[in-house]
Amino acid sequence: MAGILKILLIEDDEDDYEITREILGEIPGQSFDLEWKEDYDSGYVRLESGEIDICFVDYRIAGRTGLEFIRMARDEGHLTPLVLLTGVGQHDIDVAATGAGASDYLDKSELSARVLERTIRYAIAHSEAITALAEKSELLSMTLENAGAGIAALDMNGVCVAVNSRFYGMLDSISGLSPEDAARCPDATAMLIDQIAGQIDSAESESVEVAGAEGAIFEITRNKTPHHGAVFISMDVTQQRVMQQALYRAKQDAEAASLAKSSFFANVSHELRTPLHGIIGFSDLIIGNPAAQATSDYASHINESGKSLLSIINTVISFSRIESGQQSFSDERVLDLDVFIADVLKTLQANAHQARVRLEVDVDHRIAGLITDPMALRTIVLSLVDNAIRFSEADGVVCIRVDVSHADEAVRLSVIDTGIGIPHDKQRLVFDPFYQVDADLSRSYEGIGLGLPLVKLLVEAQGGEVNLTSEKDVGTNISILIPECRTVYTNSSGKNTAIAS
Repeated sequence: MAGILKILLIEDDEDDYEITREILGEIPGQSFDLEWKEDYDSGYVRLESGEIDICFVDYRIAGRTGLEFIRMARDEGHLTPLVLLTGVGQHDIDVAATGAGASDYLDKSELSARVLERTIRYAIAHSEAITALAEKSELLSMTLENAGAGIAALDMNGVCVAVNSRFYGMLDSISGLSPEDAARCPDATAMLIDQIAGQIDSAESESVEVAGAEGAIFEITRNKTPHHGAVFISMDVTQQRVMQQALYRAKQDAEAASLAKSSFFANVSHELRTPLHGIIGFSDLIIGNPAAQATSDYASHINESGKSLLSIINTVISFSRIESGQQSFSDERVLDLDVFIADVLKTLQANAHQARVRLEVDVDHRIAGLITDPMALRTIVLSLVDNAIRFSEADGVVCIRVDVSHADEAVRLSVIDTGIGIPHDKQRLVFDPFYQVDADLSRSYEGIGLGLPLVKLLVEAQGGEVNLTSEKDVGTNISILIPECRTVYTNSSGKNTAIAS
């Protein structure tokens, strides 16, 4: 105890006041400010001021009792230390004082400096402990109420010792028992919790979902405590389940749409390719007949248009099959690079000549071949070189370069052009299906936007990687990194050495 302690004495006998004041003066090392009130009401008003450190109240005060005083003070939340004074020590009054909330009980006949000092010290310490406990209890109550979940705590006997309003709200939703009724009827609350515990036991897990009013869904989890109690936590998962169902339906719709798209492409490919083959076949016959030159010229245009349309259809079908995982790449074998590149150049030489674009080849002499699916690699390179030719100006150059990446020893097959380039803000989009850099209907370059996406799918399906660098009006470099395990090298003896895949 430090400083001056303010003591309130509620006592109708002035002699007892004088005796108390004299005894307080005998206590060493502590100063006291004793205030005396002769009646019950004025004493209570002074207690309510909050300026008193400890209050002594007589058992009898003009027809009323100190027990009533103490009980009312505690009921109204006053935590000031309260000590009951009696003229004769009686055990039943001592017990009653403790039950009413007294900090201590003191027999006037035993008053002394030592006893009074101990009583004051003990009562203040007891009050501080009660205050600390009340603060912790309030903090716990606030925490429970703001936890964002319904919480109910049970002791080892299954008695509910703590519950918040969210948990009452959940009980209301699943049973119709209002929070007010549940608070007034602990037995009903205990019965509902027992029912929930039974559902959890039957589920052989520590969590169940229960349905509430108006379609509400609650997930209730039971956590067992070390002292054989339990904590039940309820969460309203109604919106979460609605979102999950919506996502599931969206997934089903997307899968159905993908299946319908694949089915459509499969059907339309058959319907379109059959007459196209007839058009191309008969135009080939007309072109081969020298008797009608004008007709042969018309047939050449029909033939070229048919082949162009067939190429578009084949590209769409290939993309659809690879995207849906229906395309297999089981026909892998060693592909001679020199022969392969010569075949690609032969196929595209006419296009390059017409566009006045020069084709170049630069292959590292150490690389003899690649272990790959020939049709897949042919589609990749043809698409890249054809793109490079179409987007190059007259007198431009397109180079097919094959070398070894110093970063990871992977083989790098690059198609480099001196064409129009791709703006930086659009480079990350060119591998998206159907995207066109020049989206205007009057764009100068043909295409349906599946070339690069198809290349990316084919490369990644075989464990490769596609990289793009480009600068507007300078040119574009698209490189494919092929894993080292797919490379065939030429050794010093002139023989080919394959790295096993």
